[in-house]
Amino acid sequence: MFRRYLTVAVLIGAVCLLCGCSGFQNSLFECSMSMEHRLSKLQEKSVQAGGLTFSYLERSGPGETIVLLHGFGADKDNWVRFVRHLPKEYRVIAIDLPGHGSTTQDPQATYTIDYLTQGFADAVQALNLDRFHLAGNSMGGFVSVLYSTGNPDHVLSLCLIDPAGAASPQPSDIQLAIDRGENPLVPKSREDFDTLMAYGFHDRPFIPWPINNVLADRYIERSAFNEKMWNDIHFHWKDVVPYLGSLQMPVFLIWGDKDRVLHVSSVSVYQRHIPQVETVILKDCGHVPMLELPKITAGHYTGFLEKCSQEPRASSQGTCPDSDR
Repeated sequence: MFRRYLTVAVLIGAVCLLCGCSGFQNSLFECSMSMEHRLSKLQEKSVQAGGLTFSYLERSGPGETIVLLHGFGADKDNWVRFVRHLPKEYRVIAIDLPGHGSTTQDPQATYTIDYLTQGFADAVQALNLDRFHLAGNSMGGFVSVLYSTGNPDHVLSLCLIDPAGAASPQPSDIQLAIDRGENPLVPKSREDFDTLMAYGFHDRPFIPWPINNVLADRYIERSAFNEKMWNDIHFHWKDVVPYLGSLQMPVFLIWGDKDRVLHVSSVSVYQRHIPQVETVILKDCGHVPMLELPKITAGHYTGFLEKCSQEPRASSQGTCPDSDR
């Protein structure tokens, strides 16, 4: 009987220790992410550029390069499962933008969209990337547009996934919250983090213990710096629309129809201002399709890349066939 009680006591103690020990939770989180990286054939690397240390994930491949940019407050890991469904011949690079993920945080810098774009341009140069396919989600989409208009000879094609930068005809739920003086994009508690997840996803993917806790804690730890970046971007806000007509490469637009961060009505703005654009609206999907529906989103993107590869590239201008206006 004593042994039975002792065994139960040890098990209860172990469970309490594991559930309450942040060090253990962080270790388990890191192991989980390492496994995710391995499953997607991604290796974490870094490069010095423009006085910053950029962190990025890379999957080798013999063919053309795809570069992926995340949204505000997010990082390169947003693309891990999406990458798993891209054809193996593509080399893939997912970069942490300045101030995000493991890339340098500089409290003295002013984090405007132009600053983020210049940082990305510095990283591209340091990585010796010549011509590549570029895809960006949310704020990363805005950066992708600015980079592409300034460096058209480097970008083979552009994929915008629920991109930021254009005022939507119909305000999103987050825009309405911001108008009320709230900012769900900068969570300061676990409750705030759950609220952010509710805004970001229509059908939230299963996130096992303790990953959700660790992610929430990391967002909370970064909240002061993220708020600084948000205020910088918001104060120096610029409209992406004047840049859209200058895009010279094939452009693919993907949007979740249940996006609560950037309303799907924004699609009409991009279709009106981009000379030729192929568009896919994903049913029952939120703001981050590459996380919520990675296989479906990657499948649409792969189809776009295949069509673009059939187009002649003698000039800097190009279009994808069968574009959906």
